[in-house]
Amino acid sequence: MTDSGRFDWWTSPTTGFLQATVDDPEVRRGRTILAPTSWRPRTTSTVGQPPSSGGVVPESAVVEKDAAAKCRAYLATAQKQFSFEDRRRDLARFTRDFYKKRLQVRASRSLREVFDALADPDTLLIEMAHDGQLPHLGIVRLVLKSHSIARQDSNALALYLVGNHYTAAMRPENLRFGVPLKGGSPDDVKHPPRIRLGKAQSHVPFRLLGPPSAHSLFALRDQVTDFVENNLSHEAKRGHRTLPNARKRILLRLDEEFRMLVLAASEVASFGDWLIRAQYDLFHRMMGEEADRIVFLPMADLTSLLRPELTVVAERANDVSAIKAEVGREQLSAGIEPYTRSAREPPLWAYCLACYRRTRVPWQPGNALDLVCPFCASHVVLAAEEAWKWVMPDIIGYEAALFRLGIAGWVVGSHAPYHPVIERTYARLFGVEMPPKFFLTSVPVFRGIGDPRDGYSRTRLLRAFLEMDPPAVAKGLAGPWSDDPKLRSDLLAA
Repeated sequence: MTDSGRFDWWTSPTTGFLQATVDDPEVRRGRTILAPTSWRPRTTSTVGQPPSSGGVVPESAVVEKDAAAKCRAYLATAQKQFSFEDRRRDLARFTRDFYKKRLQVRASRSLREVFDALADPDTLLIEMAHDGQLPHLGIVRLVLKSHSIARQDSNALALYLVGNHYTAAMRPENLRFGVPLKGGSPDDVKHPPRIRLGKAQSHVPFRLLGPPSAHSLFALRDQVTDFVENNLSHEAKRGHRTLPNARKRILLRLDEEFRMLVLAASEVASFGDWLIRAQYDLFHRMMGEEADRIVFLPMADLTSLLRPELTVVAERANDVSAIKAEVGREQLSAGIEPYTRSAREPPLWAYCLACYRRTRVPWQPGNALDLVCPFCASHVVLAAEEAWKWVMPDIIGYEAALFRLGIAGWVVGSHAPYHPVIERTYARLFGVEMPPKFFLTSVPVFRGIGDPRDGYSRTRLLRAFLEMDPPAVAKGLAGPWSDDPKLRSDLLAA
């Protein structure tokens, strides 16, 4: 710490439950990043505003207005079927503490209004959830569309739940910066620029790892710089003109991004919180204060609010298994690969305290958890209360429990085979219909410097910001639900 009490990110070691050991390449000397003292959004955006503002095309506004009306009707019915006033107050308190103590986000007047709205059972909550990652534009569009639905109601918020229980091993591509190389897809790059976690940390949940070090982030910045240089040369060789100042603008934007990422890493205590804080900052670059109405939350920690519902899920594990088998048979007969072919698996996961890998367990809340890890053979017995810290429901149990907070709508990016399992589980265990789902299956395509000729469909937001102004990215993603947005670098000559 400095004398002023502010975290000294130049000298202090990374904090966290576990210190992430990073396989850092040598950091190339030369360009440096100035120590950040603060970071605040400097832009405003009309993303999600009614059509008259110019922020959303009319086709989208019609779809989103209809979706908001369905959510409002659902919430009115749900309020007659079960009470969630106390749960909303708990959610507001949880969010306020999470922003203040873990994200280190100052509560502005706008945010205080959001916290108050969370506590109001009449507020529509539109959910979008995804695994923890450096988000690609498809995920960003899902979040923006959730927000756009919320904007059509006078009292609504979007909830963006980030899977901080995920690990690097689950989806290694999630930690890539996502730059192409000489006209090839980023997927085909042999050694892609990415946040490097050592092999020993690849199976550790993000919430239990420390944030990335400044050293590792500088190394990533320098690796991305090399790719930028190669891609600029490649575009020139294939006869595609870029703006004369393209290199300078990209490198300035790159330095600005990494100042933001380093500052975020210095202010949080875990890798999972860093992924959330980084996205909080990125969305504020696109939308300014309007992004306050997107509530960023950690999936794993939210289970502390869902214990009564998760207890029901665990106690009725046989019913959940029967539903999985029932839906699975229907899907197989229709030629659809089911969510699971092992329907008898328990709906809860437990994490080993030694190797941090997870395994399904037939645990009943209120009892001790007796776990023998099938990976490292460690044996642990946890008291009932302590066990909650190491247990996570599967997607079926999680969503069924989450809806009891008074969720009014759910925006999803695919017709996943687990959706009918969740729907039937929620109806059978809790006796009510689940919230309406809204499918956004269109795919944004970005064409930037060094990309394949037709662009790339999973461009990371960090990479897009190098070649487009953040509000322009948001505007490009705000098109009609059925269209595949086409975004083009503003540094490529027409």
